[in-house]
Amino acid sequence: MIRRFLAWSLSLLLITSAEARERTPTEQARKIKPGSMVVVTLQDNTTLKGRLRQVSQDRLTIEQPGQVWLSYELLFQDVRKVAVVKEYSTGKKVEKVLEEVVLIPAAVIYFTGYGLYCAVFRRNCDDFP
Repeated sequence: MIRRFLAWSLSLLLITSAEARERTPTEQARKIKPGSMVVVTLQDNTTLKGRLRQVSQDRLTIEQPGQVWLSYELLFQDVRKVAVVKEYSTGKKVEKVLEEVVLIPAAVIYFTGYGLYCAVFRRNCDDFP
C-alpha cells in the first residue's frame, strides 16, 4: 500500500513539474507562425519588436519595419523570451474609426441642428434630448 502511494506521488510530482516548467525560447519561437509580430526579450533585458521571419535550430530572424527594414539574426542562447504581439482585429479597428470619424461628428451636427430649430421656430421642443 505504501509503495503504491509513493509511486503515485512521485509520478504525479514528475508530471506536474514537467507541465509547470516554462518553455524555452526555442519552443516558444517554434509555436509562432512566421510573419507574426513578436516581442523578443534578450538576456540583457533589451526588447526587440518585429515580424518573425525564420526559426532554425539555434537562431531566429526578425525584421523591423521602418524607412529601412532592419533584419536581426538572434541566437537562442541570447534570447530570454519570445512572445506574440496581440493585434486588434479588423472589426475593432473599423468600429473605432466609425466611432471617432463618423458617429461623434454626426451626433454633434444633429443636436446642434435640433437646438437651432427649437430656438428659431420655437416649436414644441420641451423633450429636447
